[in-house]
Amino acid sequence: MRNWKNWLFPILTALTTAALALLPLRLSTLEDGRLTGTVHTEPLRADNNFPSQPLELPGRVQMLAQYGSIPELLVIMGQDPGGEKLEELSAQARAELKRLMELGILPESSGLYDGEFTGSIFYLRDQQNLSSSSFAVLDAYNINTEEYVSLHLDMESGHILTLDMSSNLLWNLPAMADAIGKTFLDRLGLVHEMDEVSSGASAVFHLPDSEALCWVRKYRDMLQISLEVDLEAMDDRIRAAMGFPVDASTAGDAKSMQKW
Repeated sequence: MRNWKNWLFPILTALTTAALALLPLRLSTLEDGRLTGTVHTEPLRADNNFPSQPLELPGRVQMLAQYGSIPELLVIMGQDPGGEKLEELSAQARAELKRLMELGILPESSGLYDGEFTGSIFYLRDQQNLSSSSFAVLDAYNINTEEYVSLHLDMESGHILTLDMSSNLLWNLPAMADAIGKTFLDRLGLVHEMDEVSSGASAVFHLPDSEALCWVRKYRDMLQISLEVDLEAMDDRIRAAMGFPVDASTAGDAKSMQKW
């Protein structure tokens, strides 16, 4: 009995020391697991407190095009903007829509221009060069007119970069796809060249400074302005990720597939 009591205190001391050493690590691991893969509610920035390379508008357009075409090449973080921030973003979206209406590329008197928006903020980072940017995706629906709009808002400039709209008012909008695209891109100040495949209902513009394409499609009650990577201009890293050969001699094949 005496020998058992002599061993008891050293054993308890060892167990206590081990617990004190391992508990902070375990709590940290549990906290990391709780936060990973969730929507962040604390304020985030595009740099997320890490070294980053700021981008001008052409670079942000390129990153948004990559997000739509090959998001696996980017680190993506999402955030619920909350009531006050959402209203601020909604006000920017309404002002942008009205400005595009004044330029003649959206119909007049749409119920969407004063609509209530829902949406979220997301942050993109290219791990290769540490470039980063942030955008808001916003949606609005008018139950009375059955109109709908979805858009990407550039958080840096506040400009609409993509647009998907459904409205009966588009039937009477005189502007065709090529005129809509030219006015839209001129307003952003982006260098552009319209592709030869463009027609009355659709137009595609090369954005050489962004290595991206801007597609404009206008058909009946639908209008879409979208971005995607330019298979002719993309670098070898993106080409390989999309399954295309990196040999420059195969660029014609990529061009043919993009048009198809």
